[in-house]
Amino acid sequence: IQSALSALYPPFEATAATVLWQLFRVLDRPYRGDGLRCLLDFLVPAQRALQRVQREACAKYTGLIFYHEGWPLCIHEKVVIQLASLHRVRLKPGDFYLQVAPAGKQQARLVLKCLSRGGQGMEEVTVPEAMYGCVFTATFLEKLNGERENFPLRSCLLTTGSAVYRTPWKNIIN
Repeated sequence: IQSALSALYPPFEATAATVLWQLFRVLDRPYRGDGLRCLLDFLVPAQRALQRVQREACAKYTGLIFYHEGWPLCIHEKVVIQLASLHRVRLKPGDFYLQVAPAGKQQARLVLKCLSRGGQGMEEVTVPEAMYGCVFTATFLEKLNGERENFPLRSCLLTTGSAVYRTPWKNIIN
């Protein structure tokens, strides 16, 4: 588990507390402490999905050195794609976060979570696998905002430990 997470979220010494805590929340909630089931049904498929997002986002930068080695999944100690829901975080209009979520037996999917279109409650938008390559682009958010009238998305929530940072999307994709 540590090997898989450290490969996805480097530098792991900076992100370990956040991603391990989130993984334990996933283990506790949907899997009721069943570590093997969590590993096989969530972590292995999540790893494949996150590797694909990472590979496709980084493809256009082949040969370059990244300022933040974990981009796009993290920016140094700040986690960009969450492993668990941010339940206690109060979303403001324009806020959203990305999460890899369980999607049944041995499946995981990338979702975007934000306030519902009416501003009350949470909306979860599944990111189709065909769009994984363009998630970390301005076009991705423009497409989503084209479908939203009242609350255009602007700020992505990043986490480190229990702290949450609202970061303009343009700062993450650049």
